[in-house]
Amino acid sequence: MARQMSRARRRALCMKVAEEMLDKLEVWYDAHPDASFGEIEQQARQERRELMGEVLAVLINGRDTGVRERAPRCESCGAEMEFKDYRDWTVHGLEGDTHLERGYYVCPQCEGQTTFPPGPQTASAD
Repeated sequence: MARQMSRARRRALCMKVAEEMLDKLEVWYDAHPDASFGEIEQQARQERRELMGEVLAVLINGRDTGVRERAPRCESCGAEMEFKDYRDWTVHGLEGDTHLERGYYVCPQCEGQTTFPPGPQTASAD
């Protein structure tokens, strides 16, 4: 997935994911033509969780991966931290699991001191 995207690009990706969900449900329903309403609803619920996780990933990753123009300061020593790479972070939410890509910073002074901006406000609702 691209690091940052325009609103139009995020919208297009979300629409593509929704279309893929409907296609999966159509294939499932073709294979289960005698399914009850409850069975169809259960299958749709599973697909919806995946859809929500993917939509949230597009929305969040496409806007902000936590990389800052100015690096954060180490909470232990106050030194400017160094950007190392992007790391995956999975958030298990009520509506679905979302795979976030966050900027990963390391303090050059303090061994093992790291941060994933934007920080705790991105924490799961669990």
